[in-house]
Amino acid sequence: MNSNKEKYEIWCEGNNSIPLFYRYAYYQTLFGDNWDVILDCRGENIVGVMPFVLRSKFGFKKINPELLFPYQGIWINYPDNQKNATKISFEKEVITNIINQLPKVAFFNQQFHPSFTNWLPLYWKDYRQTTRYTYIIKDISNLDVVFENFQKNIRRHIRKAEKNISIEPSDNIELAFEMKLETARRKNTSSPIDKNKLLQLYNYCKKNNCGELLIAKDQQNNVHSMFFYVWDELSAYCLIGVTDDKYKNESSMNLLYWEAIKRASTNTKTFNFNGGIIETIETFFRSYGGIQTPYFDISKTNSSLLKALNYSVKK
Repeated sequence: MNSNKEKYEIWCEGNNSIPLFYRYAYYQTLFGDNWDVILDCRGENIVGVMPFVLRSKFGFKKINPELLFPYQGIWINYPDNQKNATKISFEKEVITNIINQLPKVAFFNQQFHPSFTNWLPLYWKDYRQTTRYTYIIKDISNLDVVFENFQKNIRRHIRKAEKNISIEPSDNIELAFEMKLETARRKNTSSPIDKNKLLQLYNYCKKNNCGELLIAKDQQNNVHSMFFYVWDELSAYCLIGVTDDKYKNESSMNLLYWEAIKRASTNTKTFNFNGGIIETIETFFRSYGGIQTPYFDISKTNSSLLKALNYSVKK
């Protein structure tokens, strides 16, 4: 193990402020030793990190978004009680230090955590940015307030589903994968999720009490929907939701989200729906009363050949 990873492992073990998807153990679970991390240190104090996976395709080295990682990119560890002007200059310094340590790649693309709000230092390094949006319920401690903030039709669907559908935890992550696979087949696409990685992640979350799989069944024991969500000390995050097409009008997914929010409220503070730029999905997520929250999709093409190919495709 390299010295950066050793430092990072120790730092993550005692740091509850870093999101789940940035933690040493999360990367190690999904990639073994096939990942790396860039650190910006001030003496023994780590002030910035960027774990990443370096891949190669057709001879091009790339850093791309990884499945089962809603957010990646740079994470900044701020000192306490910073003034705003000091904070901005600190961000510039940390971001620049990390970017300067990146390996040479033909293409870079990461979707940064919503708490990362200053991408100017990347712009000055010729990176490009697309704004994406997620919806976050900022406080799930008062469930009555949370429910009242749902749109009326969502509350109606939940009450309808409660009459016929029960929700319970499940260990059958294989079934969730098969349901996702069937959905992909129906759309004539391939499932992007690797079954073994999904199993590894589920086992990690179960062992560390940071994730749960919920299943929605009717009175005849038919499985309508399944929902896998994870959490850290600050937020819960949706990872995988899937509904059997035969039951898509039975409102089981509405009930699953509500049950996940209720259960998450005993472990964390907020609920992040993880995305929502596809119009139909955005409408669904928005209906739960969360705050529309931007996050950055940041990229850079370094290869002249890739730049030319992209240009020719756009023409």
